[in-house]
Amino acid sequence: ANLEQQKEKVDSLAQKIVDLKKADPVDKDAIGATVKELLDAKRTYAEHNKGIGVDGKPWEEPMSKSDKKKKEKLAKAAAAVTVNGKQAADPNSAGAQKKAAKSALKKAAKAEIKATPANAGAAPAKAKIVQTSAPKKIVIPSRSKLQPMQISFNPNSPLTERP
Repeated sequence: ANLEQQKEKVDSLAQKIVDLKKADPVDKDAIGATVKELLDAKRTYAEHNKGIGVDGKPWEEPMSKSDKKKKEKLAKAAAAVTVNGKQAADPNSAGAQKKAAKSALKKAAKAEIKATPANAGAAPAKAKIVQTSAPKKIVIPSRSKLQPMQISFNPNSPLTERP
C-alpha cells in the first residue's frame, strides 16, 4: 500500500511539472522546486522497493550534464587505450610479446651495468643484447665492379707502373 501511494505521488508530481511547463507565464522557480520534490519522491520509492525505481529499472542518482560528459570521456578512454598516438596492440600477440622480451633484456642489461662496480679508470662494458632472429647479412656498397679478393691490376705490368 505504501509503495502504491508513493507511486501515485511520483505520478502527480510529474503531471504537475508538465502542467507548469505548459502554463503561459512559465515559473522556473516553481518548476525547479517541483523537480526536486519529484527526485526525492523517486529516491524514497526506490529505497522502499529494494533499489528498483518507478520505471522498473535499478535506481541511479541523476547526473548533471558535465558529470555525464566526464563519464563518457572515461568510458571512451578506457575503450581505446592508446600508446604514443597509436592503438594499443593486443598484449597476447606475437609482436607484443617479442617487444616485451626485448625491453626486458634491455632493462636487465642496464640493471647489470648499474649493479657492477666500474673499474677505476675504465668505462663500464656495454651490455650485449642477444638477438633471437638470424643475423642479417651486411652488404657494403662499392663503386668498383671488382669481386672480393680480385686483383685490380695486371700482374704482368712492371712494378713502377702499378698504382
